[in-house]
Amino acid sequence: MTFEKILEVVEGHGAEYICITGGEPLLQKDIHKLIHILCDAGYKVSLETSGSKSIKDVDPRVKVILDVKTPESGAANSFLLENVNFSNETTEYKFVISGQQDLDWSENFCRQHDLSKKFTVLFSPSHGQVSEQWLAEQILQKKLKVRLHLQQHKYIWLPTTRGV
Repeated sequence: MTFEKILEVVEGHGAEYICITGGEPLLQKDIHKLIHILCDAGYKVSLETSGSKSIKDVDPRVKVILDVKTPESGAANSFLLENVNFSNETTEYKFVISGQQDLDWSENFCRQHDLSKKFTVLFSPSHGQVSEQWLAEQILQKKLKVRLHLQQHKYIWLPTTRGV
């Protein structure tokens, strides 16, 4: 789609907030230009990225959500550590927890990089692998400075996305 067509579609939804996600958006050739256009058009924009690509050149008006891959995801070494240096007060760090190993690893990562003192940290239960209640209990018992975050797209069903 052209940038003009994308803006037309976005305007048609009447939304104020745009979340750019899906796969790895920073692999898209013109993503920075699209982000700039959306911000200039007055939209609140967030970018969900795995952190495997640099966020250095992301428009500072954008809220960046870094999805740090945990060991049980199979991609734990994909996170680009320099992204911690390019983070700002609006950056969020998200960890999808699939079990005790992921929880321990994520706690350690947060501690090593002092994330909870500087940024919002989200722990999400991996849908169907650990329960929301288990993760909530772990967060409370360990007094972790993180927020429980449910991946809403795993829980809601929108007829327009299912071809109905």
